[in-house]
Amino acid sequence: MSLKITHLCFADDLLVFSYGNGNSARVIRDALDEFKKVSGLKVSMEKSQIFFNCVKPNMRRIILGILPFDIGRFPFKYLGIPMCVTKLFDRDCKQLIEKIKMRIFNWKSKALSFTGRLKLINSVLTSIHVYWASIFKIPIATIKEIEKLCRSFLWANGEVVKGKAKVKWNDICKPKIYGGLGVKNLRKWNDALLAKHMWNVINSKNSLWVQWVKSNYIGNRNFLGYFAEEELKTQDRVRGWEVSGNLLCPFCAVTPDSHVHLFFKCDYSQLIWRYFCNKIGLNLYMDDWNELIMKLCSLFKRNSGENLVNKCVFASCVAHIWKERNSRLFSNRRNSYKGLIACIESEIHLMLLGLRKKAKMVNDNVFKAWGISGMEKV
Repeated sequence: MSLKITHLCFADDLLVFSYGNGNSARVIRDALDEFKKVSGLKVSMEKSQIFFNCVKPNMRRIILGILPFDIGRFPFKYLGIPMCVTKLFDRDCKQLIEKIKMRIFNWKSKALSFTGRLKLINSVLTSIHVYWASIFKIPIATIKEIEKLCRSFLWANGEVVKGKAKVKWNDICKPKIYGGLGVKNLRKWNDALLAKHMWNVINSKNSLWVQWVKSNYIGNRNFLGYFAEEELKTQDRVRGWEVSGNLLCPFCAVTPDSHVHLFFKCDYSQLIWRYFCNKIGLNLYMDDWNELIMKLCSLFKRNSGENLVNKCVFASCVAHIWKERNSRLFSNRRNSYKGLIACIESEIHLMLLGLRKKAKMVNDNVFKAWGISGMEKV
């Protein structure tokens, strides 16, 4: 069932949505008049704007006759961020860049040490964009500009001078235990903040945004299945507009490429799934994403080290099957299913070695099953 959102309100900021016709405009006008009578508060005509989308010019004139607001244009500012009808572009983030430049300009006159500048970068400059980064995917050009400003401030007190930087910025962003200075990696930070929204959808958080996403995009499907189908795009997507060319599965070269075949039906993929299901002691028959995810959710409900490893196994299988598919299509490099199994086993082995200091999380039998001896665990 679709959500019928009529308005969004935060403090004294109000967005009202309606159809682009005269009747809807009159309903809004009558509601605002009623609000005025009850509260004694009048709508500010100077601060209010109206935005049109796919509304014909003659209908616009009718609506403006009923609601005589100024016509607004995208992007407009709401709760401190630009509201766009497309993804965020570099030009939309000028305000963010100017805010960082102003901070640096105010600090230039102060006799700050290298340590002091580093502290300000960590605590102030790399935090200014966090609010935006928790809502939008920040453009790469904007990220690079922020990093450039931070770099010049760290090494040259804000002056853009070539050759001053002593260390690569990527090394500066490494944790201190790995030889870096612990400065936030802005791209990864942006991805981590946005991933929280995915987590909220997966856990069905009680929020209007989650309800809207599920209503308009996911429907009755499982979110992870929906995400895999949307992001891991197979060649069956182009069949609607391109009938020529080889659109067969890159593994077997017999069946048309599709999600269901690539991950679940193809002999190549089945050999990999069968091997790892036997290794972790599961008897699974998988037909599609929804079925797989529902089974895994029921099997791995308990938070244990063993279930963590099993989840990583399935995630690694999906990732490596997809990488092998792309490698064959775009790089003309091929790996046998045994080679792919070896890559996945190596990845899980390394992950378990990372958990060896937390051996209580994982049963000894799990370490033995993946070829990790007692000496390696120490």
